[in-house]
Parts: sequence; C-alpha cells; structure tokens
Amino acid sequence: MLLCGEDMTEASLQRSIQKAIEAAGGKVYKIHGGPYSVVGAPDLMGSLDGKPFAIEVKLPGKLSTLTPKQAYELQCWKAQGWNTGVATTVEEAKTIVYLSQ
Repeated sequence: MLLCGEDMTEASLQRSIQKAIEAAGGKVYKIHGGPYSVVGAPDLMGSLDGKPFAIEVKLPGKLSTLTPKQAYELQCWKAQGWNTGVATTVEEAKTIVYLSQ
C-alpha cells in the first residue's frame, strides 16, 4: 500500500488495488495496453467470490482523463453483469468489487 508522502503513479495505485483484492481472496489481472490490445480496455479485470469486475484506474484529480472509449468499454462489461467503475483510490476500487457482495 502507498504511504502518505509517497509519489503515487497510476501504476503504483494499480498495484495497491491488486494487492488489496488479492488479500481479500480475489483474482485480478492488469490489462496492458499495446498495439494488439483492445483500445479502452479496463486497467484491471478479475473476480472475487465468483463475481467479475472491471476497473479503470485514474489518479486522484485525473478523473476527467477518462476517454469516451474507456467509458464505453466499462458500460459494455456492466451490460454483461460485471461490476464496473473508475477508481482513484484503493477504497473506491473495493467499493466497485463489492457492489453485489
């Protein structure tokens, strides 16, 4: 977990979220962007207690950087019954993962 005063990057926030989900017994993967990946794919995808989730991670104060394609992809996964959302903190990510718990 990040401590107060540490420089937070989106990657370090993602790792903190992954550790929290794994500590709760979930499975989570970081979806890496690249030339062969889906544009707008959520940053983190996984499952906890049989319920799938997709999370787009943004730094606090950077929520406005969510692209229309990222929002669309989250809506598509939500339509399939997944818990989805944008997280700027570990606590927000936990809220997304536990929506139906």
